[in-house]
Amino acid sequence: MKLVPLVYVTDMAEAISFYTKLLPASSVVTSSPYWTELNVGGSTLALHLAENVTHANDGMGLGLDAATPLEDVVASLDEAGIEPASEICPQPFGRSVTVTDPDGLVIQINEHAAPPVT
Repeated sequence: MKLVPLVYVTDMAEAISFYTKLLPASSVVTSSPYWTELNVGGSTLALHLAENVTHANDGMGLGLDAATPLEDVVASLDEAGIEPASEICPQPFGRSVTVTDPDGLVIQINEHAAPPVT
Protein backbone atom coordinates (compact mmCIF):
# COMPACT_ATOMS: atom_id res chain seq x y z
CA MET A 1 0.00 0.00 0.00
CA LYS A 2 0.97 3.61 -0.54
CA LEU A 3 0.12 6.43 1.86
CA VAL A 4 -1.86 9.20 0.11
CA PRO A 5 -2.59 12.29 2.22
CA LEU A 6 -6.12 13.46 1.45
CA VAL A 7 -7.27 17.05 1.87
CA TYR A 8 -10.99 17.88 1.70
CA VAL A 9 -11.68 21.16 -0.11
CA THR A 10 -14.77 23.22 -0.94
CA ASP A 11 -13.45 24.84 -4.12
CA MET A 12 -11.31 22.58 -6.31
CA ALA A 13 -9.93 25.32 -8.58
CA GLU A 14 -8.93 27.46 -5.60
CA ALA A 15 -7.34 24.45 -3.87
CA ILE A 16 -5.34 23.46 -6.96
CA SER A 17 -4.11 27.04 -7.29
CA PHE A 18 -3.09 27.19 -3.61
CA TYR A 19 -1.36 23.81 -3.46
CA THR A 20 0.56 24.25 -6.73
CA LYS A 21 1.81 27.62 -5.42
CA LEU A 22 2.66 26.10 -2.02
CA LEU A 23 4.39 23.16 -3.72
CA PRO A 24 5.87 24.67 -6.90
CA ALA A 25 7.66 21.44 -7.84
CA SER A 26 4.33 19.57 -7.85
CA SER A 27 2.42 18.57 -10.94
CA VAL A 28 -1.24 17.74 -11.46
CA VAL A 29 -1.50 14.02 -12.30
CA THR A 30 -5.25 13.78 -12.60
CA SER A 31 -8.00 16.31 -12.09
CA SER A 32 -11.77 16.43 -12.10
CA PRO A 33 -14.29 18.69 -10.39
CA TYR A 34 -14.35 16.19 -7.49
CA TRP A 35 -10.84 14.69 -7.24
CA THR A 36 -7.33 15.91 -8.02
CA GLU A 37 -4.00 14.20 -7.47
CA LEU A 38 -0.76 16.15 -7.26
CA ASN A 39 2.62 14.47 -7.64
CA VAL A 40 4.85 15.97 -4.97
CA GLY A 41 8.38 14.63 -5.16
CA GLY A 42 7.25 11.10 -5.90
CA SER A 43 4.43 11.21 -3.34
CA THR A 44 0.77 11.91 -4.01
CA LEU A 45 -1.38 14.59 -2.39
CA ALA A 46 -5.07 14.11 -3.13
CA LEU A 47 -7.68 16.87 -3.06
CA HIS A 48 -11.28 15.74 -2.58
CA LEU A 49 -14.25 18.06 -3.09
CA ALA A 50 -16.61 18.27 -0.13
CA GLU A 51 -19.71 20.36 0.47
CA ASN A 52 -18.57 21.45 3.93
CA VAL A 53 -15.12 21.28 5.43
CA THR A 54 -14.04 21.72 9.01
CA HIS A 55 -10.47 21.02 10.01
CA ALA A 56 -10.85 21.89 13.68
CA ASN A 57 -10.12 19.02 16.08
CA ASP A 58 -9.96 16.40 13.35
CA GLY A 59 -6.86 14.79 14.82
CA MET A 60 -4.83 14.93 11.61
CA GLY A 61 -2.66 17.52 9.99
CA LEU A 62 -0.49 18.06 6.96
CA GLY A 63 3.23 18.57 7.42
CA LEU A 64 5.97 19.35 4.94
CA ASP A 65 9.73 19.06 5.32
CA ALA A 66 11.57 22.04 3.85
CA ALA A 67 14.52 21.40 1.55
CA THR A 68 15.83 24.93 2.11
CA PRO A 69 16.09 27.26 5.14
CA LEU A 70 12.70 28.50 6.33
CA GLU A 71 13.64 32.09 5.50
CA ASP A 72 13.87 31.01 1.84
CA VAL A 73 10.57 29.13 2.15
CA VAL A 74 8.85 32.23 3.59
CA ALA A 75 10.30 34.39 0.78
CA SER A 76 8.95 31.92 -1.80
CA LEU A 77 5.55 31.91 -0.08
CA ASP A 78 5.47 35.71 -0.17
CA GLU A 79 6.32 35.68 -3.90
CA ALA A 80 3.47 33.20 -4.47
CA GLY A 81 1.01 35.38 -2.53
CA ILE A 82 0.73 32.97 0.41
CA GLU A 83 0.94 34.64 3.81
CA PRO A 84 2.39 32.54 6.62
CA ALA A 85 -0.02 31.96 9.50
CA SER A 86 2.83 32.06 12.02
CA GLU A 87 6.33 33.34 12.46
CA ILE A 88 9.23 30.91 12.21
CA CYS A 89 9.17 29.13 15.59
CA PRO A 90 11.78 27.02 17.38
CA GLN A 91 10.79 23.38 17.86
CA PRO A 92 12.50 20.48 19.66
CA PHE A 93 13.44 19.07 16.22
CA GLY A 94 14.49 22.38 14.62
CA ARG A 95 12.12 25.12 13.45
CA SER A 96 8.70 25.43 11.80
CA VAL A 97 6.35 27.89 10.15
CA THR A 98 2.68 27.40 9.33
CA VAL A 99 0.37 28.38 6.49
CA THR A 100 -3.38 27.92 6.17
CA ASP A 101 -5.08 26.58 3.06
CA PRO A 102 -8.26 28.23 1.68
CA ASP A 103 -10.47 25.93 3.80
CA GLY A 104 -8.58 26.57 7.03
CA LEU A 105 -6.28 23.53 7.16
CA VAL A 106 -3.12 24.48 9.02
CA ILE A 107 -0.03 23.14 7.26
CA GLN A 108 3.23 22.97 9.22
CA ILE A 109 6.46 23.37 7.28
CA ASN A 110 9.44 21.95 9.17
CA GLU A 111 13.16 22.56 9.05
CA HIS A 112 15.03 19.87 10.93
CA ALA A 113 18.15 20.81 12.85
CA ALA A 114 21.38 19.23 11.75
CA PRO A 115 22.40 16.41 14.08
CA PRO A 116 25.15 17.39 16.51
CA VAL A 117 28.67 16.65 15.36
CA THR A 118 30.39 14.14 17.61
